[in-house]
Amino acid sequence: MVRQQLGDLDSEQILLGFLIVVSGYMVIQTFQWNRTTAVFPRYIGSATLIGSVLLLIREYLPEPFYTVVAGSTSITGGSRETEEVQAKKDEERSPAEREADIPDRPLSPAVFTAVLITLYIGLSYLFSMFLMTPLFVVAYTAWFGQPWYMIALLTGIGTLLGYAFSTVLIVPVDRGVYVGDLLQIGILEVV
Repeated sequence: MVRQQLGDLDSEQILLGFLIVVSGYMVIQTFQWNRTTAVFPRYIGSATLIGSVLLLIREYLPEPFYTVVAGSTSITGGSRETEEVQAKKDEERSPAEREADIPDRPLSPAVFTAVLITLYIGLSYLFSMFLMTPLFVVAYTAWFGQPWYMIALLTGIGTLLGYAFSTVLIVPVDRGVYVGDLLQIGILEVV
């Protein structure tokens, strides 16, 4: 019976469940920190938790809420008409042409993302988030076929954000079980 119920899950539901568990753990852990340090992780964890739960139960939401939660959005600024024209062009392409655009990979994008996030969290705990963030960004962007300049730009931004979190917000992202105080002992000190 359990196997039959688990068989109905798709990769999106598994990823959302994973995000709910991780963000819930993140929110709970922030209550052990001092108030100023806990603010940002608590808000991010809460937003992720609420968003994941809403996406998971979107089929059971009343119509106005369903439209907000499951409605189509465009973060690139394209209009709905542009999206519809693109969708029509994609439909006109033959299955062989569409299949040629999809890289042959052993993992689906959702499974890869879940595995990479799990590795990122585990390795960040062991070796510091400051060191693992650039590696995560490179792995993620390379897997999804971003050009080298975009990989370099996003890796730089991730590194700068880690540095800002450690120095400005005094969040200990430069510490791990096997690595301690990278920025304070001068290994990565900016001249």
